[in-house]
Amino acid sequence: MARNVVQALDLGSSKIKAIVCERRTETGTLRVLGAGESFSAGMRRGGIVSAEILIPKIKEAAREAERTSGIPFRHAYVSFGSNALHFLKARGRVAISRADNEVGEYDVERLLKQSRPQSRMLQNRDVLESFGLSYNVDNETDLKNPIGIKGENLEAEILFITALSKSLKEFLAAIDTAGLIVDDVIPAPLASGRTLLSRRQKEVGAAVLDIGAETASLGVFEENLPYSLEVFPFGSMHITNDIALGFRISLDEAEKIKISFEPPESTAIANRKLTDIVEARMEDMFELVEGHLKKVGRAGLLPGGVVLTGGGAKLSGIKDFTRDTLRLPSELGVCAELEAGHKLADPAWSICLGLCLLALDGEAGALGGNSRSPSVWKQKILSWIRALVP
Repeated sequence: MARNVVQALDLGSSKIKAIVCERRTETGTLRVLGAGESFSAGMRRGGIVSAEILIPKIKEAAREAERTSGIPFRHAYVSFGSNALHFLKARGRVAISRADNEVGEYDVERLLKQSRPQSRMLQNRDVLESFGLSYNVDNETDLKNPIGIKGENLEAEILFITALSKSLKEFLAAIDTAGLIVDDVIPAPLASGRTLLSRRQKEVGAAVLDIGAETASLGVFEENLPYSLEVFPFGSMHITNDIALGFRISLDEAEKIKISFEPPESTAIANRKLTDIVEARMEDMFELVEGHLKKVGRAGLLPGGVVLTGGGAKLSGIKDFTRDTLRLPSELGVCAELEAGHKLADPAWSICLGLCLLALDGEAGALGGNSRSPSVWKQKILSWIRALVP
């Protein structure tokens, strides 16, 4: 495409978003050429429950992005963010192949392939991304880049990000049936992290927490690489549901109250009741977040703090609640590379913007320069689609 234009698609449980972007050469900022969104249908907690209902919604968002940009919306980088995502770590070791015993790119690639977890650990799952977290060449330990180091053996700790095969295939088939070509599939927490975390935050350790309608996704970064991720089955819609039940009002009214944080009756009792409802659900969500951080050994140990995004980041007082609950610095996410004052600076668009930034960086499918080959991935996508779609 001319002008190095990229397109992205984010399928959420509440909204489907499509965007067309380019990078201004003179400033390096991200320029939005057009965008479209539609109310989602046929999805539940980030997964597809009815492709027949979902596909027209994908087309609707794509048509709007095409209309506003004036550029055909025929293919896109897409996010995958359901609770079908998972991560695991493994260690691997290979003999250095070159005659001069110097580590080359081939050795790193071979190590990544040979270090894939055992088949039983990947049963019903596909690897979306892999990252070499640290390398060891004989006695040289904890290397971030082993290229050029001499030795006999190369070892590494590797992070694998996986997705349930069934969920991923349904996801790809729906997009294909909607008439779009998938350029690459990127885990949603990686896209949010690219949009909202500075390089310094990712170096010292930070997390991005994306609170969507039905799920909340957490991406933890350290030394400029993903460290872990998790998708939790709680989102801001659960707060809406609790408010509707607590005050016996419609879901539409409950949504307005959640955003404004003003109960239907302005009394001390009603205010206390609303606060209790919201805090109870938030405590449930943040208990899971804290549990994950403890599991990976990073509870209270992220100097870069927690950056909040997604529609749920608009909740009143959430920044202070996050800081007090997780005992970490907390801030609301802002895309520093987006043109100043643009309306899509809204946290709900952080995944779409991150997809575009990764694509423009040349990092999509190769964050950190050490993940799987995009060309091989595209071949897998095509083979899956051919098997699924008549």
